[in-house]
Order: sequence, then structure tokens, then C-alpha cells
Amino acid sequence: MIALNSYSTPKEGVSAEVIYIKDLKKRSKTDVKGKIVFAETSPYRIYKTAIIEGKAAGILTYSNPDYLQPEKNTTSIQFRSIPHDSVRKPWAIAMSYAAKERLKKELEKGKVNLNVQIETNIYPSEELTIVADIKGNKKPKERLVFSAHVQEPGANDNATGVGVALEMASLTAKFIKEQKYQPKRTLTFLWGDEIVSTRRYVQEDSIRAKNIKWGISLDMVGEDTKKTGGTFLIEKMPDPSVIWTRGNDKHTEWGGSKMRLDQMKPHYLNDFLIDKFKAQGKRANWVVATNPFEGGSDHVPFLRANIPSVLFWHFTDQFYHTDNDRIDKVSKTTLKNVGTTALISAYTLLNADENTAKSILSDIEKAAVSRLNEELKQSKIALNNGDSLATQIEIIDAWKNWYKKSFTTTSDLVSDKKIIQKEIENAQKLIDSVSSTIIEELQNKE
Repeated sequence: MIALNSYSTPKEGVSAEVIYIKDLKKRSKTDVKGKIVFAETSPYRIYKTAIIEGKAAGILTYSNPDYLQPEKNTTSIQFRSIPHDSVRKPWAIAMSYAAKERLKKELEKGKVNLNVQIETNIYPSEELTIVADIKGNKKPKERLVFSAHVQEPGANDNATGVGVALEMASLTAKFIKEQKYQPKRTLTFLWGDEIVSTRRYVQEDSIRAKNIKWGISLDMVGEDTKKTGGTFLIEKMPDPSVIWTRGNDKHTEWGGSKMRLDQMKPHYLNDFLIDKFKAQGKRANWVVATNPFEGGSDHVPFLRANIPSVLFWHFTDQFYHTDNDRIDKVSKTTLKNVGTTALISAYTLLNADENTAKSILSDIEKAAVSRLNEELKQSKIALNNGDSLATQIEIIDAWKNWYKKSFTTTSDLVSDKKIIQKEIENAQKLIDSVSSTIIEELQNKE
């Protein structure tokens, strides 16, 4: 697997001795000039010390993470890159576990020379993006955007996202033609480079961006979980679970970054979509889970522009970003479940009215009560483990405030906020009451 930004070797290749660098800290003490550096790390990490400082001929590396189960998937090679350097014109090759072990055994026997022949093509290219709009007939400026990135070469990542978006667009066109459905708001499908194209779509037209009501990222959405191990996940908008991750909330191996309460994004979209997908999971005997916000895909540009957005994906996938991410790892059933539920959810939001708003408000009110009761349970466990009462009260208050603000966001589904103002206030009073009772119970326990 040739690392991204590698240059071609001469046609006859590069013949050189392989130098195994076991301890990266000792690289500077090893003469690697004109040699091929072999190290168990990412090529990007060793690039400077090997190529720039050591003047090595090239790099061979192995760095498959544990979640890829490399000792089981011995031929998997994960995608890697090096800095683009038009002066030195370097090259690097990422190795599979099997190739790495074979090379190490040869090195144990003595000196190893390799002939490396690489042919690549580095050239200026255009950023290509396809945008398909299905215009709403009443509020065409308001829109929901599905974004699917095209630049990664895997079947699950991300041919599944690209494919399911295409199927949803095609079905919607068919339904409109047959007069079975007509959206009030605009439905947009976006295919382009991950994050880059979505960010451009959001930033290049401020008037358009102002009217994007929802963004949904379709990334790795068709996995055969029995083969990949990756469960279908809805990555939520930032809520307190990203700060206090406990109970059923779990980060993936991708991992989250530290966040503050002022970075939270209260909105009904989280629980609305979770409800829809959990219902489909129950009907289809399909596992649907969630994870706290982690970032890294097309939902991020939307969120940075304060546009409600979530990510549909699978993780952990033992073939993630490897040459073994092929069509045999894709599930037709999963694609159908994701596509069907995503489309139903979109249609509901696009044609939302007063009744929809009240229904969603009622559902997230139940979700709020459920969450607060779960946090009560977790707080009791935490107190028994010696955690402070003040922290537990802070957590309860954070969830109370997150949901109270989420209730108010349902007003964006109606033409006049006064229509559901009473229902919003009643929901807020209920959550105030529930949280107060919980805090009192925790104080009494203490």
C-alpha cells in the first residue's frame, strides 16, 4: 500500500539495505542515508527524522491499530500518508501484519536488501461536488441536507453512504413523479470530499446556510456487522454525555475530545432520530446504538455553523481504512434499514407542521425524563464510589438545561412560535420538577 503523496521511483527501482529502527528515539544515532528505513509506526511520524534529517531512500512502516485485529486479518493494510514534498520526492509503503513479520524474520537472519519499484501520479486536480436539490413546494428555502463523501475508496467507507444517498434521491424523484409525496421544504443531497465539500456548501452562501435546518452525514452506513464487528451508531450532537460519559454512553475507539458546557448543542434532532431508528431496529431485529459526539465527518461543518447535525455510521470496524474494506463486508439489509429510516425521518421533518412539533415535543419530553432517571441511577453509583455530590448536581442540572433548551427548538417546525409555546412551557416545568426531585433525593442520600 503506497502512502499518499509518495513519488515514483526510477523505472529500475531503488535498491538499498533495510535498516530496522526499533526505538524511534535512537533514530538520530543510526546512519540511514541512502537506506530504506523500516519502523513500526506511521510513516508520517517518522518522515522528518528518516527522510529530511537522515536522508533515507524511503520508508517501510507498519502501524495497524489493535481494533483492526491484525493478527487475525494478517493481510490488511491501513491507508497511510506522508507530507507532500516536491523537492525530495519521497516514498513510503505501509505493510500488513504478515509482511511486517516476514521482513522482521529476514532481518533476524542478517542483512536485507530490497528493490522497490513504485509508479504514482501526482497532479493538480479539481474538487468535484454534486448537489441535487428536490425543491419544496411551500418553503423551498428551508432544507434538509444529506451529505455523503466520495473520496475514500472502501466499500463501507464510503461507497455505502454514496449509494444509499443515491437510492434515497432516486426514490424521492420516483415518489414525486407518481404524486405519492411532495416535500414542503427542500431535500438536498450532497456528494463530495469529506468535510471539505460540506464546509464549502455551508460557507460559500450565507443566505443558503441560514436556511439549512438539518444536516445528516452518511458515513459507513451499510456494514455487515457479523463480519466487520461495527454496530450501527447515531453520533449525537454535543450533549452532556460527551462531558460525563457513563452508563450506556460509550465513546468508540475513534475517541472524543474534551468539551465544555458552553459547547453543547441542545436540539430535538438527537432524540427524534434515535426514536425513528430504534423503532426500525425493533421491527427489523437490527441493533441501533448511539455514541457521544466525537467529530471527524461531514456533520462537523454543519455543527460549526450552528446547524443541527448528526452522523450515521458504524464502528469499530476491523477493516476500517484498509484494503479489505470490500463489497463482501457490506450488508444489503443494513443499507435498506438505514436508507428507509433516514428517508422516513427526512420526509417527516420536511413536511413538519404544528402536529409534528407537538408529537416531537412529547417524545423528547419522555426522553428527558428517562435520561434524568438514568442519571439519578448513575449518580447514586458515583456517590457510592466516593464522587462528590456537587458534581452529581452539576450533571443533573446540565441535562435539565440541555433538554429545556431542546424543547424550545421545536418551535422552528411551526410558522408561529405561539402555537406550541404553552406545550414547551409545560414540558420545561415538568423537567424542572423531575430534576428538583432527583437532586433532593441525592442530597438526602448524602
